[in-house]
Amino acid sequence: MTISEQPFPEPSRQDGVLSSRASELEGIRHSRTRLSIRERMIVILMCGGLSNKEIARQLSIAPETVKSHAKSIFLKLTVRSRAQAVYRAATLGLI
Repeated sequence: MTISEQPFPEPSRQDGVLSSRASELEGIRHSRTRLSIRERMIVILMCGGLSNKEIARQLSIAPETVKSHAKSIFLKLTVRSRAQAVYRAATLGLI
């Protein structure tokens, strides 16, 4: 299955679907890059083009918390943008 063929949850789906998808990916990691389940959930939502506020609403957390997770994701994946984070995470098989 290629990256473009992978099904991603719709932004309107509940946290349980995202958590399930993130958990499925638990065993698939790059040898040095590890994202937490919450970080993977956030990257999955970034794939859908959601803003920090929209992601926060979806996950019932504060927008500042999303921003903090995004910073951590960018550092771990050594990227500077959301698009790069999504691409790198997909390339490494993290999402």
